Amino acid sequence: MSIRIRFSLEPKKKIFSGIVWNCQNAERMTKNLVKEMGYQCYRMDGFLLVQLCPEGYIWFQWKKQKLQGESQTNIAGPGFHAAVIDFLEQLAGKERLKLKVEDRTGYFIRRDFLAMRQKYFYQWFSDLMDLVSGWKESGEYLFCWPAVYYIPERQEGKLITHIRSFSYKELKGMANSGMSVAFARDFFVWNEVEKDAWFYRNSAMVLLNQFCCFMPSDRSEQDREVNETIIDLLEKALTMDRRIPFPKKEYLEVCGLHHHAPMDIEDAVSFHEENAIGCRKHLVYRKIGNMSFGIPGNFLYDDGDPGIMDHYFDGILYGGHDYYIYAAVFEGRQAEFKSQWFEQGKVEETVDFNMGEARVRTAFYEPEEIKGETIYAMSAQVLYKEQRMNINIISRKPGEKEWALSLIKNIKITE
Repeated sequence: MSIRIRFSLEPKKKIFSGIVWNCQNAERMTKNLVKEMGYQCYRMDGFLLVQLCPEGYIWFQWKKQKLQGESQTNIAGPGFHAAVIDFLEQLAGKERLKLKVEDRTGYFIRRDFLAMRQKYFYQWFSDLMDLVSGWKESGEYLFCWPAVYYIPERQEGKLITHIRSFSYKELKGMANSGMSVAFARDFFVWNEVEKDAWFYRNSAMVLLNQFCCFMPSDRSEQDREVNETIIDLLEKALTMDRRIPFPKKEYLEVCGLHHHAPMDIEDAVSFHEENAIGCRKHLVYRKIGNMSFGIPGNFLYDDGDPGIMDHYFDGILYGGHDYYIYAAVFEGRQAEFKSQWFEQGKVEETVDFNMGEARVRTAFYEPEEIKGETIYAMSAQVLYKEQRMNINIISRKPGEKEWALSLIKNIKITE
């Protein structure tokens, strides 16, 4: 069961300091405090999303002349829970707003952080460990993974979370020890009231596990920003406390990718070698309609491409691959192959096959010279019920037919 804070904000008086109380001004006030406190905010699907730490978000929405919202706090941790209350109170005090909070932990009223953490967060974590340690290895392999994000590839013998992968052996050890709360600081991003060394290390761990492509910073601004932030967080953690388990291997790898001279970490405590960090070192899956498709985790999404197809790529200097995909849905009738889709070049070979209930057609084209470079392309369509998935894969070196075909074969029915 999740732990949440729900709240609403509105002026204390009808006369509101000469400022009109509306959606625009309420959002402006919130953004001002976000900037002042060094947090980040985004707009998403009609909400203003304020991020206090990795996995720690507050959702704001203008509704019924109030600024309302909620925050799920059990993943980011008890320190984040306290920080949400602090942010809301600062916003209310600064702007003379009336704040109403629903907080079943009682922290908003009693301000007993240790009692709140023990009774609610540590109990929730202990119950979670008891639950997942009994899962079968052939079943579900994700827990506490962001619902709207990509789906990582299964890792043998491990369960994947927001912060890293845990082996079944490790999880069973936590559950059977009766001391699972001792492991909570490895799981919660923000476990204490203050931002201690564990906070900075765990913040870096989330970025390493979910966002880092383990690619050179020179490839893109996204790579540069993620790599740089990871290094800054890990070095801050190590400066504060050299006794905490430290991801030495990943730190040195990212330093190399960022052309950064690493700190001396010889005396730092290493993570156990079984610990797996970095979902984007493997395939990742994204969903379109009733199917999902797998692509290499180091591919970037081209959000500047205005075409109807989603475009993923690794960069000309870093592999030279492009993956284009979109889906068409035909309500009330079965999807069919479209012959024109396979006329994008001189066909060298076509392959038809079935993947369970899905039907697949692929076409490989003869190499083509375009703007001074040789392009090796293939097209594919995958049909399942009313949906047709349309795919183009481009390579810039020969001998990658099987690689391209394997990506098509990784498409899965998800309904």
